[in-house]
Amino acid sequence: MNIRRWGLTAVACVAVFAALAFFKVMEIKAAIAFGESFPEHSETVEDAVVEVADFTPTIKVMGTVVAAKRLDLHNELAGEITKVNFVSGGHVEAEQILLQLDVSIEQANLAAAEARADLAQSTFARAKDLYGRNAVSKEQLDQAQSDLATSLAEVKVLQRTIDKKTLRAPFAATAGLHQFEVGQYLPENTFITTLVGDSEVAWVDFKVPQFYRPLEIGAEVVIESIGHSNNQVRIRGTVIGENTIVQTENRSRLYRAAIKADNKRFTANTMVSVHVPIGDAAEVLQVPAAAIQYDALGAYVFLLQSVEDGEGFRAHRHQVKIKTTIGDTTLLATPDATSGIKAGDPIAAAGAFKLHEGILVYTKDRAGRSEVNSDNMADLNAGSDPKEAL
Repeated sequence: MNIRRWGLTAVACVAVFAALAFFKVMEIKAAIAFGESFPEHSETVEDAVVEVADFTPTIKVMGTVVAAKRLDLHNELAGEITKVNFVSGGHVEAEQILLQLDVSIEQANLAAAEARADLAQSTFARAKDLYGRNAVSKEQLDQAQSDLATSLAEVKVLQRTIDKKTLRAPFAATAGLHQFEVGQYLPENTFITTLVGDSEVAWVDFKVPQFYRPLEIGAEVVIESIGHSNNQVRIRGTVIGENTIVQTENRSRLYRAAIKADNKRFTANTMVSVHVPIGDAAEVLQVPAAAIQYDALGAYVFLLQSVEDGEGFRAHRHQVKIKTTIGDTTLLATPDATSGIKAGDPIAAAGAFKLHEGILVYTKDRAGRSEVNSDNMADLNAGSDPKEAL
């Protein structure tokens, strides 16, 4: 009897447990079915296309703008100023009188010297005529000729002195600032002003360390203004000359580039940045900087592969090798060196940080997508990081 009762009890327990298990299984299946009724988790990102661009590695060095025509004007002779004929910062014409020193004494002496020269000229003419008729000796003729030459030399000396006290602009230029007034005494070798001549070109002198390859005459560089972070100006320049020796103090080569002199940002003595090419142009891949993600294994991007049975893409991670980053654009190594990525491949750009391997991805059109073409690759080259470019 006891065995029978225990047997019934065991059967009852098994039945209860079976009922509970069946209920739980059905509950789990219902939950799974409920979960499967929702769509697959996905993310929306902006897409981009891998592009090919030509990239020239560059370094950035400091340079100085030099005026093609420049003169620091000094006076050779002392004297009192009688005329100031130029305005501070104003334009002056070639041969325009800038300062006139007192030449009243020299002019009086010049008048006397010219009178003596006229007399000596007449005396020499008479002596020459009389000598032809044997009326005077050869010695008297020579004396008359010597007196004439001396008188003419005195005239030239006084004229030259007057010229030295009349300070003129040797070429059309813009004058610097001054504080000269009429009546002011000017000692010898006083600095008058700096003249920057009118010219269509200006020069930029810059130094390149000797361990970089020498630049060729005619090579292009990019000149960038300094101190204008909101609106920096970049212009192209052409190398027109190289110093004959390497400078010993810094083991650098000194070069000179020519630029257009039509921008106030590049006035004489302005410090500028010069982006100098240090290698040959190479083919690289170009992607938005937002597409690059990083982890312990390095940089990678998500390649978007179309879903065969529906809309959207699958994200697949691919390692990349970064050459340099310029603004919002990242340049990758050549297609051969970057495995799995080639020109024309769609990748995730803005929002790529939300993705993981195999996730379903939808893309949205980017209004005003910024693309870098071959015309502005020079600006990209100009901003490259020297360390990354090497």
